[in-house]
Amino acid sequence: MELYLKAGQYLEPPQPKHKTRSLSTILPLQGRDGYVFVLVSVDRKYEDAQVFFAHLEEHAQRLAGSFGKTANAQHRFEQFLRAMNEQLAEEVRAGAWNIPINDISAIVGIASDRQMYLSGTGELTALFLHRKPQNRYQVYNLSRSIHTEQALPTWEKAFAVVLDGDLHPGDVFCLANQDLQRAISSDDLLSILTTLPPTGSAEKIRQYFPHMTDLAMIVLQSQLQDFPAEYAEAPLSELSVGQFGQTEEETARLLEDQRPHLRTLLGGALQKWLPKKSSLQTSASPRSKLSSVLKFLLKITKSILSVLWKFSLVFGAWSGKTISSMKTKDTRKQGLNEAKTKVTQSVKNVRSRMNALPATSKYLAVAALAVVLIFILSVSVLSRSKTLSASEEAYASEVQLIEEKIDQASGAIIYKDEAQARDLYAQASQAVDALSVDSESRTETANRLRAEIQSGLDELRHVVHIPEPPVLGTFASHEGIFGRSLFLQNGSLYALATDRQLYQVNLSEKSLLKLTTTEGTVGVAIQASVEDGRVFYLDDRPGISSADSTNNILSGTELAPDAGAQWADLFLFANRVYVLQPAGGENDGQIIRFSPTGVGFDQGSNWIQSKSTSLSDATALAVDGTIFVLKRNGQIVRFVSGSEVGWSADVVDPPLSNATDIWTHVDSNFVYVLEPAGLRLLVFEKATGSFKVQYRSEQFSGLVDFAVDEANKTIYLLTETHVYSISASHL
Repeated sequence: MELYLKAGQYLEPPQPKHKTRSLSTILPLQGRDGYVFVLVSVDRKYEDAQVFFAHLEEHAQRLAGSFGKTANAQHRFEQFLRAMNEQLAEEVRAGAWNIPINDISAIVGIASDRQMYLSGTGELTALFLHRKPQNRYQVYNLSRSIHTEQALPTWEKAFAVVLDGDLHPGDVFCLANQDLQRAISSDDLLSILTTLPPTGSAEKIRQYFPHMTDLAMIVLQSQLQDFPAEYAEAPLSELSVGQFGQTEEETARLLEDQRPHLRTLLGGALQKWLPKKSSLQTSASPRSKLSSVLKFLLKITKSILSVLWKFSLVFGAWSGKTISSMKTKDTRKQGLNEAKTKVTQSVKNVRSRMNALPATSKYLAVAALAVVLIFILSVSVLSRSKTLSASEEAYASEVQLIEEKIDQASGAIIYKDEAQARDLYAQASQAVDALSVDSESRTETANRLRAEIQSGLDELRHVVHIPEPPVLGTFASHEGIFGRSLFLQNGSLYALATDRQLYQVNLSEKSLLKLTTTEGTVGVAIQASVEDGRVFYLDDRPGISSADSTNNILSGTELAPDAGAQWADLFLFANRVYVLQPAGGENDGQIIRFSPTGVGFDQGSNWIQSKSTSLSDATALAVDGTIFVLKRNGQIVRFVSGSEVGWSADVVDPPLSNATDIWTHVDSNFVYVLEPAGLRLLVFEKATGSFKVQYRSEQFSGLVDFAVDEANKTIYLLTETHVYSISASHL
């Protein structure tokens, strides 16, 4: 049965009240079973979006019309993307449209010959439902993979990431410009996409959205080609399972009758050796001849065994006598000579007796020995084969149980039962560790299962892996200098370094420009904060300094901790400076607020009036009208009007152990936490404490600071040697 594809789409007629303009296109491949598909969504304020749509449609039609029967799907799709990216870049440079790449959400792809390739940018719902055994489905969010690998999209390469995968019977791919999983329950969405045809499922999903919703959707289903109806009504006897079993048994019986047996072959061979003593033997039936041969062979075998037994008895007695004669020096030489003489004589006797035997007897003796050896070897091989077969069956059973646990865990994630999913993944991981890896194939199987478990855990833990984050600048050319603090001011990105100088990050040239500064009495920066064009940073004098990026001046202020006190962080809010003092002095575990005066700041006052949580291990604070204080173990304590209030964040897996920095803003809906030890930046919803995502990369070694540009959906991270950028996919 061949695999074929069915496709359907839905595109809401454009309305003036729609917030976006959308394009949905499905084109059949010429000469092949498959489709080219395009789904695009652009903010309605861009009137020139139709020009962009026309270019995508033109390239899609060109690909579908020139695909051909023998074309390699992967190569043709890569050529298609390359040509489209080049033309889009040229059109943007020529001013054909003026749309920021971050305001475009698009996915293009092809599905053909049990394979699917797609690429995209922006935020669209892309769900792939893979059918597992027993009609279970595993759901993959492909849009997350595109966001993970493409940190900062640009018009120079709008479609930068290519995802590919195999199509199996029952698989479903759904593409939409709305968040389907938020609007429809997991059970309903799964049932609709897997039981209804593509067009019907799109129409059914439309009913879950309010009237006038701007909805664009594409659905692809892979199915097996069905038999014609006349075969479905009454199965032919030639095709029935019962007839097949009966035919198989009959064939085996007939082949068995025609197969030459070992005893027949052996009997035929021995018959040539045996003399024909009488006419009775000559006229005897084949069965009686064979019986006589076997009896004679059995007799020879018994004789050989009898001789061996007697020889062992004689040899044992002679050996005992010889050993006893070796006790004294006088009899030792005589005993050795006697033993040598007897052995020589015995060999001669055996040789002479063997030579005296008729040729037929010799052949029969050799044949008997060969039969015994073959029998022993056969038993050994069969025993080993059965052992290996049992081992393979046990191994396959263990692998199947692990895969079932992984499938159950994936289903638990779909149904939001994270506790059960964690438990199932833990059981699967333990079972994989117990698997035998005594061969290359078994090692590959174990690695594959571990990768599936890790992928599921990453989804459960909301991990976004960033393998190669874009580098915006490096201190490698500045020998002995390391980054210490990062801040955004008036749309520009700056870094403070260990040489007590200010560096501007050139985003276009991806380099660091050292600014000429007046050093004054400043120290090495620890943390910086920005408000309304003013920049203050805590340094290691210890004290607070200011940075004027317009005039390239760094200067110290009169703000400094009391003797014996330590300051961990500062934050500017409403023209005031808030300083975290976790330990030391009489303000142990306190926030000091400095208010402006005509010539600077006042002496500061204790802002916290009431608290129940110790802040002795606090590391950072962030202010948005309320104050969030971060402790080293990852606990976040919130204060309102000087008093601690209840606010708890979701559980993070793996747990935070050495958090160093926190940031939020009055206009932000999120709280960001930095943990250098885990090479990650975590994001929580401010209103609920819900854990949204953790961005992680092996390149984030030595993290010291970060800055968030929510308007452009970009996060900048500073290590001791590099400045990186990543796309904020949670926004």
